[in-house]
Amino acid sequence: MSRFVYGSLLAPEVLNALLGRVPDRTPATLPGFVRRRIKDAVYPAIYPAEDPSSASVDGEVLTGMSRRELAVLDWFEDEAYVLTRVNVTFDEERELSPPETVEGTEPYLDPSIVMAYVFTSPKDLYGVWDYEEFRREHLGSYVAMCEAFAEDVEHNDLPGDDDEPEDGIGDEVK
Repeated sequence: MSRFVYGSLLAPEVLNALLGRVPDRTPATLPGFVRRRIKDAVYPAIYPAEDPSSASVDGEVLTGMSRRELAVLDWFEDEAYVLTRVNVTFDEERELSPPETVEGTEPYLDPSIVMAYVFTSPKDLYGVWDYEEFRREHLGSYVAMCEAFAEDVEHNDLPGDDDEPEDGIGDEVK
């Protein structure tokens, strides 16, 4: 599965701190959602817009990740987010193609399935989140926090510890 990212995970430095590398990234837009600041946080949240016809969120789709890398990102996200399947549009004419699937299995690593972390408590959201402001004011300390997180989970038993990037079929997302 691919991940649509729209906030701190847009920063290559953050991805590198969490995963030890920067996965393939493709600019994309998520229609029908809004991105907002979260009270007492430096990262943003998205949630469905009241008027979906006039709302969208720009971001990127991350692909080429192993099950373990997906699990690290999933674990990194706050429990106030729900991993949700979304339909994105790409800035260029591009489709994510699925790997070969085995009949009767769930294609956990199917890159054409795009998931996003959707916030569950819009009452804590306000204003507009600004990526450049995040980079300018918070990136250094945020990367340090991500490096500490990655070190903490490095020796944890996570799904996909033995898998190769996007070439297998596996279990469903949490």
